[in-house]
Amino acid sequence: MATTRRISGYDRALAQLRLMAAELAAAVRRHMAAALGTLVAPVFGVDWRQQDKEIDQLRDALAQKCFEMMCLQQLRDCDLRWILGFQRIARELERIADYACDVAELSHLRPAGDWPATVLEMAGRLVDMQDYLLAVLRREQEPSSNLHAEDELLDRVFQNLREELSRSPAYKNKDNSLAVAFVLARTMERMGDHLVNVAEALVYIETGSHPSDPGDGKIEMAAKSWGDAISAL
Repeated sequence: MATTRRISGYDRALAQLRLMAAELAAAVRRHMAAALGTLVAPVFGVDWRQQDKEIDQLRDALAQKCFEMMCLQQLRDCDLRWILGFQRIARELERIADYACDVAELSHLRPAGDWPATVLEMAGRLVDMQDYLLAVLRREQEPSSNLHAEDELLDRVFQNLREELSRSPAYKNKDNSLAVAFVLARTMERMGDHLVNVAEALVYIETGSHPSDPGDGKIEMAAKSWGDAISAL
């Protein structure tokens, strides 16, 4: 007869960390999509920093939960991996939200025509990356072993933008649109870096290995770890 592993209250508390991280990621996704949307349709009169406070509160709640977990009992290796991993994810997600505020505020400096197509392409890819991370946190998708592919593509888009702007006389004017476009692109590139950091932390939580470690081809088996019991909750 098959035996069913009993899930302790402590394991349930660990599982709660993932749920809290998913809630935080969803809030960041909404905030980021709204902020990046201002590149197409600027929104005036919005206090983006005030809206960011909800995300700060969710981050603080997750950090506090991690601290409480470390104080409950002697930690197993896998426990420490989860707690430290989700602490890092909370920090990275909060930084993404901060950068999103910067983008929304810079959108008010939109040039007379429009932002370069590459700027809008970067914004779209950021939303796609955040959607992927949210799906992983919700266990709707497995972590990918090719975590840097999207970020490298984002970097290439940024480089193409730099070359495009340097050649385009339309942006060589006195209204600083060239400088603003560069700042926007750089800000979104940093957002991509933080998204990759979240993805790496998720893989580490599940496997105990950094994505760049040899043997990370076993990432697709991450759900076979002790988290099998947690995923059933």
